[in-house]
Amino acid sequence: MTAPGFKVLAWHSINVNENTYNGNDQIAFAEDLRTLHRSGARIWPLADALSALHAGTLPERIVVLTADDGATLDFLPFEHPVCGSQPGFYRTLQKFADEVGPDAGHRLHASCFAIASPEARAELDRKDFLGLDLWHDRWWADANASGLIAVESHSWDHNHPSLDRSCQRDNRRGDFRLIDTEAECRAEVDQASDYIELRAGRRPQFLAYPWGHASEYLVREYLPRFGPGLGLSAALGCDPIAVTSASDRWMLPRFMFNHDWKSADDLLAILRS
Repeated sequence: MTAPGFKVLAWHSINVNENTYNGNDQIAFAEDLRTLHRSGARIWPLADALSALHAGTLPERIVVLTADDGATLDFLPFEHPVCGSQPGFYRTLQKFADEVGPDAGHRLHASCFAIASPEARAELDRKDFLGLDLWHDRWWADANASGLIAVESHSWDHNHPSLDRSCQRDNRRGDFRLIDTEAECRAEVDQASDYIELRAGRRPQFLAYPWGHASEYLVREYLPRFGPGLGLSAALGCDPIAVTSASDRWMLPRFMFNHDWKSADDLLAILRS
């Protein structure tokens, strides 16, 4: 019998364009939690799922929740100028916990991967999100203390194309595979972990690669050599398959909302696959 694996799912809390399932990750996240519950899936923290997988004690139908970019909507409510009140993923998790009750079998938790650089977040907020202050880090410590949300690393600056300058040595932005020297990796990975620990009160245990991109050097050399010393246990890409005992811990797969599933039926198909 094949040992069970688990599925990692990802959303972007800041993706709020209209009040529909596909146009609003806040709505999708809430509906997807109910779909997971009805399907018999059980939600666990990423750390617990990995520990049980490697111990050979992982139950079937385990699902892990993640969110990328570290917008305030991972944790805080927000009054959107067009779409109205948005609850934030944390309140949605609280509401779901109340709905299903303590005996539902879930260990409710989400890993939220935050861009660390305060300068990069401020620039992205100003350029791409109307200066709505959706990318501050004042919520990080409260999120970690909540027991439902853990703030993890999404690199220092995402090598984001909207930035005037990134850590990439030639300022070639928009592809994290271009981070392929020790100096760049230290700037993107080490610096991010240090800052998140300072502001959030807890050192990141996991790294999610921006866009799921990573250079061979980062995956095959840098993280295996330096990752454990930085406090990192694993890193995540975007390959849409299950995490199994054969998965590379420095490139764990996961499924992305609006890319790998666009409806409840799509999500159920992923759970059955």
